[in-house]
Amino acid sequence: MKKWIIIGAAVTLVLGLVGSGYFLLSSFGGSGGEEFLGEAAVDVGGAPIDVELGTVSSLLVLDATVRPEPGKALKAPRGGTVTHLWLNDGDAVEQGAPILNVRVPADTAAATGEEDGDDAPAFTEVSLYAPADGTIKGMGEVQVGDVLEPGAAVATVAPDRFRAVATVPANDLYRLYDDPDDIMLKIDKGPPAAACAFISLGSAEDGAPAGQDEEDEFPGGTEDGGGGAELSCRVPTDLQVFDGVRGQMSVSTGEAEDVVVIPVTAVRGTSEEGEVLVVAEDGTEEPREVSLGLSDGQLVEVTDGLEAGDTILDPVPLDPRFDVPGAESQEDLDEELYGIGG
Repeated sequence: MKKWIIIGAAVTLVLGLVGSGYFLLSSFGGSGGEEFLGEAAVDVGGAPIDVELGTVSSLLVLDATVRPEPGKALKAPRGGTVTHLWLNDGDAVEQGAPILNVRVPADTAAATGEEDGDDAPAFTEVSLYAPADGTIKGMGEVQVGDVLEPGAAVATVAPDRFRAVATVPANDLYRLYDDPDDIMLKIDKGPPAAACAFISLGSAEDGAPAGQDEEDEFPGGTEDGGGGAELSCRVPTDLQVFDGVRGQMSVSTGEAEDVVVIPVTAVRGTSEEGEVLVVAEDGTEEPREVSLGLSDGQLVEVTDGLEAGDTILDPVPLDPRFDVPGAESQEDLDEELYGIGG
């Protein structure tokens, strides 16, 4: 008798588990579950919001590296033989001071000529002068008697100053409408942040950065060949830094007060031109092109196409011209977003 009671209890338990499993499967794996997941996948519509006036202050924070000022090259335009060193590597020099002398063929030799039978060339000695104030660098191996090729760089005269350099990602170049005039530099584990005067964007002050041809146009490439551009600023002389130290560059890319602003999620596109969905008084929705200005990553300025008091959707529905994960077909997406098709 006990044997049959135990068997009956086991059968009842198994049937209960099967029934529970069927309930769970019907709830999450049946048609009802598919509708629930499908609605979640394509529920990309927004809610109406009123367009308002506001202020946009755009700030860009970039990783920066401190480098010595590149300086200017001391060149021997006509080459020649070194005959005298006025100064040595590491010496401070003022612009226009002589650094070394070289012997070169005299310009007047061809004009005046020599006596018949005398083919010996005429030479003259000229001085090479410092192209800028600073310190002489790279002349340690130059000695009297060395022969220089025409156009050879003998040394570099660089000021005892530094610049901070940062790479601006290509997409963030949209935020730099004008050259920034407000840059703050903070050195990691260093002194407090200080103002850093803008030098250049996309190319060095006196030419392209290393690894970039001078004829390359803005925005150009970075030294490692990647996208974006190079932003540099001059480190103030009272800020103690060293070659290679790292920090952050805080760049103010502009500020607009009392302008039409909308959330960036309410517009397709974030630079120059975009598209919003305007909600009319009768509830109908109309796509409208707008012109865009500054953006701080949260709000974007609308310079044309909207006025304060207009109503738009936020977030703007996904653009049906692009694939949306979870949408079964383009027709289904159009019908869900705009009520067309079918």
